[in-house]
Amino acid sequence: MTKKSLLAVNPQIGKKTDDGYEFLLKRNCSISPKQLAVIFIVLGLISIFVGTFFYSLGATLILPFSCLEVIALTAAYFYNAVHANDYERLIVGSQHVYFKSKLGHKFSEETFLKSLARILPSDHFDLIKLSQGRRNIHFGKNIHSRLIPALELEVRQALRS
Repeated sequence: MTKKSLLAVNPQIGKKTDDGYEFLLKRNCSISPKQLAVIFIVLGLISIFVGTFFYSLGATLILPFSCLEVIALTAAYFYNAVHANDYERLIVGSQHVYFKSKLGHKFSEETFLKSLARILPSDHFDLIKLSQGRRNIHFGKNIHSRLIPALELEVRQALRS
């Protein structure tokens, strides 16, 4: 499949704005933090109940492992909560390219001149490398890998316009 035919198959990823183009990539969270907390609490209670039951029957090592499982569930919940609002935003304006991203607690922003910005072959698997001189950004962490070629084509077209 050629890059030009990708746009015919896939919907447009970016959107046209008054000043240029905007590409907003966010994580796909299909469950709310409250729903996830309820599920993890129920799983933790079941694990503690099973561990306590077997502990009372004489299997003393089950309960510590149940507690470790609850600790792992808690860590997974907080990891998900920290990364639930991750995003990448690339705005291609008339003269500048603005990049903003949030990954966990880390925010980053870059501004490139549109006339000097280039898309280079990426050294990261399935990411778009936008470069100006020695400054580089990798874009596309929050999109499915099969959509990266279509996204790259759209960004190239936005840089040319």
